[in-house]
Amino acid sequence: MKYLKVKLFLVLFVVVIANSMAQEITSFASMWGMEYYQDDQKITKKDVKDLFSKNEEVYMHWKKADTKEVVAGVALLGQFAVGIWGISELINDDPNLSNRDKAKNAIGPLAGSLGAGIIGAIFLNSANKSRKRAILSYNKQFDKKTTFRLEPVANGSGFGLAIKW
Repeated sequence: MKYLKVKLFLVLFVVVIANSMAQEITSFASMWGMEYYQDDQKITKKDVKDLFSKNEEVYMHWKKADTKEVVAGVALLGQFAVGIWGISELINDDPNLSNRDKAKNAIGPLAGSLGAGIIGAIFLNSANKSRKRAILSYNKQFDKKTTFRLEPVANGSGFGLAIKW
C-alpha cells in the first residue's frame, strides 16, 4: 500500500511539473505602457520580441503592431504641432484682426489637430490589438500540449494508466 502511494505521488509530481513548464506570455497595461510577464517573471519588450521572432506567424503580428505604433506616434505628434498652430491663431496679437477672424483662422488647424488625434488613437488601438493577437498566437502553442500523456491500458494483469511520451 505504501509503495502505491509513492507511485501515485510521483505520477502527480510529474504531471504538475510538466504543466508548470509552460512559458506563456501575459501583458498588463501600466502607467508607462505595457508590462510583459513570462509566467510570473517580468520581462522586457525586447525579450518578448526575441521570443516572438522564432515563430513567423507571431512575429508578423508583432511587426504589424510596431508599424501601427509608429504611425500612431507620428499622428499624435502632428496633432500636437497643429494644435499649437491653432492655439497661436486664436491668441494672435494682430490688432487688425477681429476675434471672428482669429476664430476663422484657427478652425482649420484645430480641426486638423482633432483629426490627427482620432487617427492616432485608431492606430494605437489597432497596434494594441495586434500585440494581443501576437501574444495569443504565441500562447496557443502551449494549449493542450504536454511532454507526455496518460492513457488507460488493460492487459492480463488488470487495468491501469500508462505514461506515453
